[in-house]
Amino acid sequence: MVYSWTVHVFILILFLVFAHGNPRNNSCLKRYCSCSRRNSKTRCFSLTYIPNIPEYSQTLELTNNKFSNINVTLFGNVSGNHIKILIFRNNSIKNITSDAFVTLNHLERLQISNEKNLDISGISKSFNSLNKSLINVLRFEGNNWNMLPTNMFDPLTGSNLSRISLNGNNLASIDTAVFRPFYRVRKVYCRKSKVVNIIIDEIGFRTVEHLDLTSNNINSVPKFCNGEKSLAPRLRALTLNDNALRFLEPVSFKCLYRLEELLLDSNRFTSLGNNVFTYLTNLKRLTINTANRITRLSPLVFNSSSLQKLQFAQNGFIFDKCKHGVACERYDVDTIFRFLPKLVDLDLTKNFLPDDTEFLLRMFSPLVKLQKLNLHSASLDKLPDNLFQKMPYLEILILSGNKLAKWNQNTFANVTSLRALHIQGNNINLINKTTFPLNLLLSLEKLDLTSNPFWCTCDLMWFLDTIRKTNLSKTLTKWPSRYACSYPNELKYRWLTNYRPTVESCTLWDPTDTIIAFVFFGVLLVVILVTIILKCQTNIRNILYLIRLHRHKRRNCSSDLPAEYEFDAFIVYCDSDRHWVHGELLKRLEEVNLRICVHYRDFEPGQPITSNIEKFMDKSWKIIVVMSNNFAKSEWCQWEVCLVQERRRRKGKNAMVLIMRQQIDSKHMTSPLRTLLYTTPYLKCKNGFGQNIFWKAVIHGIKKTYSDPPMAISYI
Repeated sequence: MVYSWTVHVFILILFLVFAHGNPRNNSCLKRYCSCSRRNSKTRCFSLTYIPNIPEYSQTLELTNNKFSNINVTLFGNVSGNHIKILIFRNNSIKNITSDAFVTLNHLERLQISNEKNLDISGISKSFNSLNKSLINVLRFEGNNWNMLPTNMFDPLTGSNLSRISLNGNNLASIDTAVFRPFYRVRKVYCRKSKVVNIIIDEIGFRTVEHLDLTSNNINSVPKFCNGEKSLAPRLRALTLNDNALRFLEPVSFKCLYRLEELLLDSNRFTSLGNNVFTYLTNLKRLTINTANRITRLSPLVFNSSSLQKLQFAQNGFIFDKCKHGVACERYDVDTIFRFLPKLVDLDLTKNFLPDDTEFLLRMFSPLVKLQKLNLHSASLDKLPDNLFQKMPYLEILILSGNKLAKWNQNTFANVTSLRALHIQGNNINLINKTTFPLNLLLSLEKLDLTSNPFWCTCDLMWFLDTIRKTNLSKTLTKWPSRYACSYPNELKYRWLTNYRPTVESCTLWDPTDTIIAFVFFGVLLVVILVTIILKCQTNIRNILYLIRLHRHKRRNCSSDLPAEYEFDAFIVYCDSDRHWVHGELLKRLEEVNLRICVHYRDFEPGQPITSNIEKFMDKSWKIIVVMSNNFAKSEWCQWEVCLVQERRRRKGKNAMVLIMRQQIDSKHMTSPLRTLLYTTPYLKCKNGFGQNIFWKAVIHGIKKTYSDPPMAISYI
């Protein structure tokens, strides 16, 4: 009985230890760890030890735990796992023992990051416990290290390490002799580490192919030469983005015979000289982006027989011409891209290209092998003719974010290689047969016309019909949701797919048949009318007289208007004086029952304005001329003055009333006006005092007979 009771107690204690001392269930520690079978990964936090984890876990990430000391005991519960990737991040680690990783026989990648308290001298000894044949990647990032002991990696001599990262430290100077133990390291990353100087060691850098020094304080290109011998004979990619480089010389990149990729974005260049990349005989890609201090490019700056991809974007560089039509000192339009025979990709995003199509043609014509051209937000409002025809391999053309509204019919004619055209965010209103050849539209794999202010008019019918009849809708990016009408107002914001103009509604009226019919009936009507008039002249005159007499009686016209006139006066004025004529003059005259002819109210619609003016002048007893500076400047008003002069020659000077509303300047005085004023006296009157006399004089001038002296009134 005692034995049985003891066994039960022992089993209970084991159960409690298993349940509480080692808090895990069959799948994972739900409270402290997250596990992913799909990614073969376990992440743990807030622990003081490493628990048992699922067997499938090959990646163990330990973040924000409480591990001050890393030793072999810490990995006791995972020694049977096939851990390939081990990550320590922000665990307050102070020391790592020399035998720490001895049980992790499958470890390929080790990362120790954001461990500010870690003793860098002690970590070197722990490398003895790594499996040299498997360890491939080391990442020591954000640890605030300010130096690397030259013997730091000696325990890894002969290892297969291929990549090392030292990002986010405080390494003002790096001597690459520290990498001498590595015989196969290919990639070295040292971003945001405040590096000012880097010394390239012949042995330490003999296998490096990729060097990334982004976001440091480097003010001169590291020296890669020892005499004529290269210190980095295998370097293929060099990244110096976001540093303090101010000058480049041809010798800056000497000895980098295998370099294929050079990134120089966000540096402090103010100018780039000739042949600075000439020594890079294998250079394939060059980027100089966000370098908005550059104000000058030497004529041979891009002299590279091997370059295939050039990114000169977001620099705000002004590719323009001088006032006299020649290139400014900023660059040479004829040589800037002339010596790039293998260039297939050019990016000039967010620069200022010339507004002269001839300059654009001269600039881009040498690029006959171009396959991709990016001119996004380059201030383009015109496209040169016959440019894209000179690029028989062009497949991708980006013209988005410019000010393009239209181009000539042959701009895209015979451009057979194009597969993607991005022209969104421009000022395109209409697309028709002359905008894009149909064979081009059907051959494109991608066409982006979004964010353009389309006009939903009949001119767009061809494009909409083409979309509906072909597979063009599959080519158009974000169709139909990003294609809307901007005009007319009643269709604003309607999707183009819902705008359906028809042939009947958009067929232009062919006036030929109608004109023939009207001419025939017009001639017939004229013949009939002439015949009637010749035979019934007397009766017609009597009828017309009776009609006019009856009309005047009905209108209670108080003036002594002769029967052959329909109006007391016809007003000749400039549109700039319309407010005064309509609001003041017309109101005053019609208050005394004078019938005044004004064009906007009395002219016959559908008739030419010249015919209306001559016709209604003949129907008016007097002509009122309202003169001002704007009147003198108007060619149309001068034509009306000629009609007034003709009226005066036929009926005498009494046929008009002149109102000088504003004194005419001598520079605006014309010969007909001068003749009119010299032969007609006028009375000057100002606003306020004497205003009543002015209006009485105007009314009297209209009512008086032709035998009275002529009247001219000035209103100032």
